[in-house]
Amino acid sequence: MSELDPSAWLASIAKIFDSIEVEWTLVGALAANRYRATPRFTTDVDTMAEFDPRLPGRFEAAGYDVQVIADDGEPAHLIRCYRGAEAVDILLPVVDYQRQALARAVDHVLTVEDVIIHKLIAWRLRDRDDIRSIMEASVSLDAAYLDHWVAQWELAERWAEFSEA
Repeated sequence: MSELDPSAWLASIAKIFDSIEVEWTLVGALAANRYRATPRFTTDVDTMAEFDPRLPGRFEAAGYDVQVIADDGEPAHLIRCYRGAEAVDILLPVVDYQRQALARAVDHVLTVEDVIIHKLIAWRLRDRDDIRSIMEASVSLDAAYLDHWVAQWELAERWAEFSEA
C-alpha cells in the first residue's frame, strides 16, 4: 500500500473518530469493495459519522484542511478533509435512514443492503458498476429491508435493473 492508496489512510482516520468515541462507518467505494466480486480503484475515503463538534478540530490537528458544509439554516451534512493526496469525506446523518444505516454497520462498514441503497440514490456510472459487481458476487441480501428503503426512496425502477436479472 502506498500513501496514494486510500485504504492505507484508514488507521489514522479511525484513530481520529475513535479518539472522540464517535460512531462511524465506511461508505462509498471502500464499503462497496467489501462486497464486490472484484474490487475497484478509488481516490478517496468516504465515511459517515455522527456529528461531534470536536470532529473538525481533530482532523485539523491531524494536519487536514477541513471544510464543513451545510445548507442555509440547516445543520452540517458533510465535512471534507484534505491532507496532501488524502481526501476524506464525512457524511453526517441528517435523515432517519442515514442514522439507521450507521447503526446497522458492521466493523465500521455499511451493510451490503445499505451500500446498494446509497449506490441506487447516487446513481452514477460507477455506482451502477458497484451494484452490478455486488450482485455478481451473489452476496446474501435482506430483501425485506432493501424493498422497504427502495420504496421509501422511490428507487424501484433503478433497483429493477439489478434485482430482476
